[in-house]
Amino acid sequence: MTSDLSTRAASLLLQARRSGLALGRLPEDCAPSTAKEGYEIQESFLEQLGGEGAGYKIGATSEMAQAFLGLGHPFSGRVLASNLFESPVELVADSFLFRLIEPEFAFRLSAPLPARGEAYGLPEVEAVVGAVIPAIEVVTSAFANWQTQGAAALISDNGANGALVLGTPCEDWRALDLAEHRVSLSINGDVLGDGTGKQALGHPLNALLWLVNSLSERGQGLAAGEIVSTGVVTPFKCLERGDRAVADFGSLGKVEVTFL
Repeated sequence: MTSDLSTRAASLLLQARRSGLALGRLPEDCAPSTAKEGYEIQESFLEQLGGEGAGYKIGATSEMAQAFLGLGHPFSGRVLASNLFESPVELVADSFLFRLIEPEFAFRLSAPLPARGEAYGLPEVEAVVGAVIPAIEVVTSAFANWQTQGAAALISDNGANGALVLGTPCEDWRALDLAEHRVSLSINGDVLGDGTGKQALGHPLNALLWLVNSLSERGQGLAAGEIVSTGVVTPFKCLERGDRAVADFGSLGKVEVTFL
C-alpha cells in the first residue's frame, strides 16, 4: 500500500471518529488486506491525530474476544497520553461512537525493551515490569460494524482504542498469581460477570511478551514508563450515557468509569 493510500485511509478513520458518523467500510482501494498494511495505516492515523504516546493496548488475547471478533490472534494499538485517565473518572459519552468496557491487567515498564533481531523471552520481559495496574479499556471504533471488520481493519483504526482508565499501581506484585487473580465487572451496581488473568493468552505476561516481539519484528520497541494493557479478562458490555462500570480486582483495588 502506498503512503498516499495509507494517509487517505487514516484520514477517513479519523474523520469518522471526530464527526461521530461511523464508516461502513474503508474504500476498496485503501482498505488494508494484511496486518502489515493495517499497521501502516495506524501509523498515519496517529501522525494525523497527534499527541504523545503513553503505551499500548493489546486486543483479542482471550478466546472470548477472538470469538466475538472472528479472529485467531492478537493485535495492538497505541495509547495516547490524552486518552489515559485515573480512576474514578467521568467521561463524556459523545466522545466515543460506542463505549465497550473491558477490565484488563496493565503493566508499567521500569526499563526499555528496544527492537532487536533475537526474540525476547518471558523472564527478561517480566524483569522490567515495574508495576501491575488494574485497568478498564474503553473500546471504540470508526466502524459501524466493527466486530466483523477483521484484524487488518481494526489495526488500522488504532486497535479500536478509545481510552484507558487506570487504578492504583502495585509495585509489589510478584507474589501475586496473575493467571488465577479474579476480576469482576459490575454495571450500575449489578454484577455482569467475572474472570481471571489467564484469559489473556494464559497469563497477562504472555500478552506483554507477544507485544514486545510483535513490535520488535517491526523495528519498534517499548520505552521505560510506558503502559501496556493486556486484553479483557471478564465479560464485556457497551455502556450508554449515565452508566457506571466498576471493575473489582480484589487486592489490586477497583477501577471506575462513568459516562456523562
